[in-house]
Amino acid sequence: MKAEQPRHIGARIQRFEDIRLLSGSARYIDDIRLPDMLHLNFVRAETAHANIVEVDTSGLADLDYPTWVFTGKDTAGLSMKAHQDYPEMQYSEQPLLAEGKVRFVGEPVAVVLAEDAYKAEDAAELVFVDYDPLPVVGTMAQARDPESTPLFEGWNGNVIVQRQMKGGNLEAAKAQAAHVIRRTYRTQRQAGVPMECRGVVASFDTASRVLTVWSSTQMPHLVRTYISEELGLPESRIRVVAPDVGGGFGVKGQVFADEVLVAWLAMQTGRPVKWIEDRREHLIASIHARDHEHTLEAYVSADGRLLGLKADITVDNGAYSTFPFTSAGEPGMVGKVLPGPYDFQAYEATFRAVATNKCAIGTYRGVARPSAVFSQERLVDDIAAELGLDPIEFRLKNVVRQFPYRNVLGFTYDPGSYAEALEKIRELLADDIAEAAASRNSKTRRIGVGIACFIEQTAHGTPDFTRRRVPIETGYIAARVDMSPDAGVTIDLGLQNHGQGLETTMAQVAADALGIEPKDVFVRHGDTMTTPYSVGTWGSRGGPLGGGAVHVAATKIADKLRAIAGHLLQAKPDQIVLAEGKASVRDNPGSFIEIRRLARIAQRNVDQLPEGMTPGLEAHASVDGPADGSYANAVHAAVVEIDVETGKTKLRRFVVVEDCGTILNPLVVDGQVRGGVVQGIGSAMFEHFVYDSECQPLTTSFADYLMPLAPEIPDIEVHHIETPTPLTPLGAKGLGEGGAIGPAAAIANAVANALEIGVTNTPLNTDAVWKLARHIRGQA
Repeated sequence: MKAEQPRHIGARIQRFEDIRLLSGSARYIDDIRLPDMLHLNFVRAETAHANIVEVDTSGLADLDYPTWVFTGKDTAGLSMKAHQDYPEMQYSEQPLLAEGKVRFVGEPVAVVLAEDAYKAEDAAELVFVDYDPLPVVGTMAQARDPESTPLFEGWNGNVIVQRQMKGGNLEAAKAQAAHVIRRTYRTQRQAGVPMECRGVVASFDTASRVLTVWSSTQMPHLVRTYISEELGLPESRIRVVAPDVGGGFGVKGQVFADEVLVAWLAMQTGRPVKWIEDRREHLIASIHARDHEHTLEAYVSADGRLLGLKADITVDNGAYSTFPFTSAGEPGMVGKVLPGPYDFQAYEATFRAVATNKCAIGTYRGVARPSAVFSQERLVDDIAAELGLDPIEFRLKNVVRQFPYRNVLGFTYDPGSYAEALEKIRELLADDIAEAAASRNSKTRRIGVGIACFIEQTAHGTPDFTRRRVPIETGYIAARVDMSPDAGVTIDLGLQNHGQGLETTMAQVAADALGIEPKDVFVRHGDTMTTPYSVGTWGSRGGPLGGGAVHVAATKIADKLRAIAGHLLQAKPDQIVLAEGKASVRDNPGSFIEIRRLARIAQRNVDQLPEGMTPGLEAHASVDGPADGSYANAVHAAVVEIDVETGKTKLRRFVVVEDCGTILNPLVVDGQVRGGVVQGIGSAMFEHFVYDSECQPLTTSFADYLMPLAPEIPDIEVHHIETPTPLTPLGAKGLGEGGAIGPAAAIANAVANALEIGVTNTPLNTDAVWKLARHIRGQA
């Protein structure tokens, strides 16, 4: 057996963690119960913008049980600080509890603690807050108006930041263009809605002065760092644990004020403190996502070549900037990724974040790219329609084909399969395209086919964050691998698993490097006491960087095993093959020694080691991402059937052709893609967080905030192309977010194809589609 032919990487191994997760033996944040624990309930703002006149807690005096109450006066000076180092960016902080003013419905004004969660909730209802209302900034237009009331003292209006990116000669492209196509596209505000809401538990040991914080988070080390910086406690005395996390999707990929607050309260009261978010709190006050408006102007040659693109991008950021990606993260990401997979040489993007009296925007699966790709791919279809070209042919005429490719902004794309994926999707959709064309004669039933072609920057490294000037600062992932004397392996991983299957895939990677079975590898994560410092799980970096770090560390141990085996078998180390639990001499499989014995020698029978070799089989590795990231690519396709009379839209088929480089586990990849697609279907057709004109939230439960259910989800077909990247140790690219990026664009293009009309907004719910179909019904 050749060592360079992996046995486990690429295998469809069932996820090890599912045994725990599906049997009810997993331990989530609400399962943590400590002696003498206090339960926290928030008193949240009921108006969107107002001065706080008084917080009256006198109603608690008549309770027959003890309570503890804290307000913004108690936490004064403690806040979340999330700022990019740009001189044009207006600075603000988010207090842990509102100080003097509230800026959105749901903002915490006070907390009540009690020895029972239900008693804490009852007591919180007795706290009365007197408000003096202020004018509400509720829309992008209002926020961009220089006369609007600034949300923060010292601000000049409510544009938080406005910047530009550009490359090439846009005026020359415009002058050469035979066609100029201008459109405005809008994607709606959403919530993240993981199955498990957020929660925090904290306990402070006064004897050791060690603070332990459990949080349903994707980034335990960054939570530790922020708590340390804000509360002044050394990181060496803070332990942050992410237990089993019931879904994160980026929603849990920021440090929240409540994590700092609960830690502070545990130190103040000397007792453990617990807070578990309910669904209404999550919907109104966790984070929101999307809420973009893009105006795009494309310059196209007579023969259908893209020459240039101009973009104006606005994101309704809500009231506060989130840590560590900041309020500039969403609009800046759109500006960066809009060139997409297309080859053109002139580009200019003006992008801004504006502040409104709404819940803050934060990271959610795809991070701005679902909105960017919606606009990008709707524009491509609109251009094709105006020029009378087939949408796939137009894309094939313009996609990048030669790699590495330096795009108009100077970012380098590593090898991909952009054209190949389009050719594959065209082959898969041939019958649907024919059926859609035949349905054009019907005034009652239409079929439409739409695609979305996109790339996803994954595994981006420290240079990318340095360019952004965000407080994330770094992009590496670290792993520590330890082989015990019985040849069992433990991986301590700087990632945090919340559905990605990391415990399985990392075991596969280590097993291949060490010549053992994945079942003999134990993966630990989510505890800052045992895992090496890393930035957490987000940004599609688990496979390429986390897997890369495990591979590099395990390879160091493998090299040592080969050296020991070579010494014992009288062979050169490079002639030793590690496989199936044995260290064998290449081309002489009868000459071998069990890896289990080598592990014992390395740590117990050290007298048998080669002279000068130190005992032990432990290695640490950190892998940083490429400067420009590694670019995964995909094409998504949707086939819809529309009842013209009612607007009811059935998603008949959804097809994905994706390329994430080396596939570590196809079963896990398929699951990640399908899960992301389901969320993308929600973005396209159902989910919409709605505020009224006074910024009162109207969709505060699942009675109003609609999500796709099983009957709305078709079979999701996933097809793979593998183009390994030279930029990561295993040739893997990220894939965790890609499934959510393409569906809104693909479904919108399918609806536009079916109804032969432009689509500019999401969500495409029944009412929206019914209105779009008016011209077919003969209603102008």
